[in-house]
Amino acid sequence: MTATSEHLAAFAPITWVIPYLTSPDWVVRDRNRGASPGEDPDCFCHNTMRAYDGIQQWTELYEKPPPQGKITRTMSLCKFGPGLNGFPGIVHGGALLTLMDEALAYIMVANETIEHGLEFIALDEKAWKQLHAKGRPPQEVLKGRFVTAKLDIKFLSPVLCSGVVGIEVNILENKAHKMTMRGIMRDGIGTPLLQADGLWVKIGGAPKL
Repeated sequence: MTATSEHLAAFAPITWVIPYLTSPDWVVRDRNRGASPGEDPDCFCHNTMRAYDGIQQWTELYEKPPPQGKITRTMSLCKFGPGLNGFPGIVHGGALLTLMDEALAYIMVANETIEHGLEFIALDEKAWKQLHAKGRPPQEVLKGRFVTAKLDIKFLSPVLCSGVVGIEVNILENKAHKMTMRGIMRDGIGTPLLQADGLWVKIGGAPKL
């Protein structure tokens, strides 16, 4: 998918991302993961973060990998209203942590989706139903999946609300059972607002931390 006029209008204030949105080397997708209405395992991001004029537009991009290669670079773009306020006029720190965690996770999601196709999302829905309907323990249901093990955040500058931000993520290390990545949230002119260093490990096979 390529960027639409809606994407370009929503994220025009982030001048440094426009070349990525319009580049044939980048794939653009709206963030819309989860199951059918009423059975959404991702309801916090899909519903809560968007409620009360919160996130208005949430778009993810990844740089096309070489043949047989892995995605190593992604972008997450977010336009939000006053629904994410903590201190008046400033985005709540918990909302920022969610955006950073999701931005880092997208590299894993994009790679798994390329490798397994849409079956990856279907497996997520199946696992969620097994966890809740069949009472299976989380460690069993999540075996073989990557989950957040550590997230180090540096708050560099207050994030104004309402606003538009871009989060650039790069893989630092990608092994069979763990991934480390760094994400930097920037404002419209590229000023760093937050930095997140994340460690993701695979359940049932990850080395001891």
